[in-house]
Amino acid sequence: KILITGSSGQIGTNLFHHLSAIDGYSVLGIDKRRNDWDPSLETHIVDMADADQSESFARQHLEDVDLVVHLAAYAKVFELVEHPDRALENITMTFRALEFCRRRSIPIIFGSSREVYGDIERIITGESDADFVIAESPYSASKISGEALTYSYARCYGLNYLIFRFSNVYGRFDNDLV
Repeated sequence: KILITGSSGQIGTNLFHHLSAIDGYSVLGIDKRRNDWDPSLETHIVDMADADQSESFARQHLEDVDLVVHLAAYAKVFELVEHPDRALENITMTFRALEFCRRRSIPIIFGSSREVYGDIERIITGESDADFVIAESPYSASKISGEALTYSYARCYGLNYLIFRFSNVYGRFDNDLV
């Protein structure tokens, strides 16, 4: 059973469709908003930044989860510049996902961003070139923090993880194309 956080977003919806089509996979989604693209996807409305709400939901519905794909985040850089408190919510949601995985010893896939590299004028040649010192926006700081938390959970608790750094994401479930 795979839990997708942020399952109402573009990447979450596409991934939900893909995984649901694979025999033997059971997929469950959580998001703080309903899935307007495909209401038939099993998406529960949960605010992961709310500790009580997320813990209560986890106890009631998520005992048999085998993998978490953590995509939940405010993802528009300009919006987090205007509302920097959303960056803190991104960090809090990542912390809650990591804690969920740590307590159950299940792996996590974290959806990060190319924004962790910093200045786009530099030439990036590999992962070691990511600039974790200077965040250019609250959004990039939230993704740098999410990666740092993920690495620390792997080191301290043996948590298995995979990090994807998405770049220039657009497609059929992109509300910016409307």
